[in-house]
Amino acid sequence: FFLFFFFSSFFFLPFFLISFFLHFFFTFFFLHFKLFYTFLHFFTPFTPLHFYTLLYTTFYIVYLKNMAAMRPSLQLLGTSSSKCFFSYHYNMKTFQIGYLGIGPSRISGGFHLRYPTSSPIHISKITATLIGQESVTFIFHDDVQNKKNIFYSQTQCIYNSSSSNYTPITSLDLNFDFKLDDDIPPSYSSSSQVNIPFSQDIIKYKIVITIFRKCNIFKLQGKNKIVSTICQIDRYSLPSVIKSRNTGGLLMYRTDSNKVSPNSKLDLVQAEALLTSEYIDMNSIMVIPLSLDLPDSIMKIEKIYVVIKEYQTFKEFGRDKEIVYFNDSQKILDYTLLGEEIEITKFINNKYLIELKLDIPAFDCTNNKFQAFEGVRIMKYFNVRHVLKIKIKFENEGQLVLKRDVWLQRSLSEKKILKGRENGSIY
Repeated sequence: FFLFFFFSSFFFLPFFLISFFLHFFFTFFFLHFKLFYTFLHFFTPFTPLHFYTLLYTTFYIVYLKNMAAMRPSLQLLGTSSSKCFFSYHYNMKTFQIGYLGIGPSRISGGFHLRYPTSSPIHISKITATLIGQESVTFIFHDDVQNKKNIFYSQTQCIYNSSSSNYTPITSLDLNFDFKLDDDIPPSYSSSSQVNIPFSQDIIKYKIVITIFRKCNIFKLQGKNKIVSTICQIDRYSLPSVIKSRNTGGLLMYRTDSNKVSPNSKLDLVQAEALLTSEYIDMNSIMVIPLSLDLPDSIMKIEKIYVVIKEYQTFKEFGRDKEIVYFNDSQKILDYTLLGEEIEITKFINNKYLIELKLDIPAFDCTNNKFQAFEGVRIMKYFNVRHVLKIKIKFENEGQLVLKRDVWLQRSLSEKKILKGRENGSIY
């Protein structure tokens, strides 16, 4: 029994210590508790050695299953062809690697061919191309029209036949890897269902595989076989505390769209709001100091409404005029503070000093997903901007509006930034 334990422990090295413990435990148990030993023999001719061997084998099987479960699995992504597949790298859920906008980033993945042995595909070369385009489909004068512009294209050869002729292939696993330019825009899909009913993907990237194959007239197959897949690209920003800021603050300006009641006193109200930065980080607390100088003590604040909106335009500059194909806006974040909820830090002679504290949620917690467009190259058609508005509504006196262009951004924590700079993944 001891020799069995000794040699088996060296064979199953990961369980050596466990085996050592179990050996002395069960030896002591079966030698000193003969009642339990007799009980086992009453039901089955089961010796302590058998029991120990079974238990040991069970532990080892569980160990092997756990190790198999921990191995990364390759998930094949289907295409328009039943014999061609894409794949992400192990433990990845996207083709993008790195933080575009604040560090080196690339598109990397796999391409796979699976043909039956009885009917291989004869190939001379395979290329992979990453294409970025801005496009929109719309109705113009009762006609369906499309505007498209390819602003990014990068091609690489991922397979060359070893012979001068075509090589028969039944199974092939290839990799592609594209280094991204720092100033390319992120993927963008509009949530509008009214203005662009035929296309939501305004900025789209796709990976196109071109297979140079042997022409087959009987199967109506040309020389090139093309398959593609959509490639999501995201951008990131540095936190506002790391970026250079205007230490004096950025003043929000008053708009002409104030709703005025008859005989309103709004023109006599002096309002000022300062932003510490034009960059607003997701998953942060934003404090906006707001000062109001009212003409008299009768004028009361009913509520303060804060909103961050995203404005999107898809337009073309013609020879004579500007043609707008798409113009839309959507709320990203909004906050409402009623009169009794407003935190007044100071009040002297109808002068209010109010601190607006806004809890900006994390990116994944918002209903409307947005992208960081700060620092991207100028596009031919598409443009995005963010606007912060503060609407102050007075009782029986209409409302006053302050606004400022800002950048709502997907930023990483300072801890991740420091770690990324140490390992070279962030500039």
